[in-house]
Amino acid sequence: MKKIKLYRPNETFNKNHAYKILVDEEKVAELKNGEEETIELVDDKSCLQAKNLWCGSKKLIISDSDKDETVKVCGNKFLNKQMPFIGTLFPLTGIVFFSGSNELLKNIGIVILIILLLGIIATLTIWRNKWLNVNKE
Repeated sequence: MKKIKLYRPNETFNKNHAYKILVDEEKVAELKNGEEETIELVDDKSCLQAKNLWCGSKKLIISDSDKDETVKVCGNKFLNKQMPFIGTLFPLTGIVFFSGSNELLKNIGIVILIILLLGIIATLTIWRNKWLNVNKE
């Protein structure tokens, strides 16, 4: 059996959520903030993935080498830290909407609002498997 050491560094974001570790779509462990755990794999070629609420990571294929591997599970810093600040642009679009009788500014505000909404929808649906990172070390 192959042993894999999983560790999650201390993070300021997602610190209250445990990451579920899935091997071939089966839950094998949970990693809390700053935890480390060792799992054993029966099959040498397995897919490892981390999940958190609705989002997760890309699948990592565990190779069939004999040596034990170390896997780091952490959150994507851009999506978890900087992405919430994009919500501060919503009040700015509201200012542009109600800026008087200038039709050009209103149209620009509408376009910015649509782009923001499409970006948020794409982040929550299409790119939901990029919120967490699973890397071999």
